[in-house]
Amino acid sequence: MPQFDQFSFLNQVAFFLFFFFNFYFFISYFLLPTISSNIKFRKKYINSKINEKTLLNLEIKNKQISYTNLFKDFSNYYETTLNQNILNYNIYKNEYLLKNSLINLVYVTKIKNLFNKKFILSKKYL
Repeated sequence: MPQFDQFSFLNQVAFFLFFFFNFYFFISYFLLPTISSNIKFRKKYINSKINEKTLLNLEIKNKQISYTNLFKDFSNYYETTLNQNILNYNIYKNEYLLKNSLINLVYVTKIKNLFNKKFILSKKYL
């Protein structure tokens, strides 16, 4: 900036103040509010996205917990039904074996009796 001239000193200072205050008001009333509103909007947007993410993470964790609980319940149910089926099978097998052993004993005794009778009959007629 050139040196202040004594004759145009007042004119130069007036133009400087005019442009400085115009620039100041332009920045303070137009530029800075738009920048600050943009920054506020971005903060709100980022916070909303963070909240959505945390909600989704909570939902995912809840679903994982519910699936693990469901799996545990299913495995417990499966284990109990399997144990019950094994127990029923063992009971049925024991009953079947006892029943068949009795039937076999009866059949064996009848067959022995039959053979004895045949033997006796065959001896009588020989």
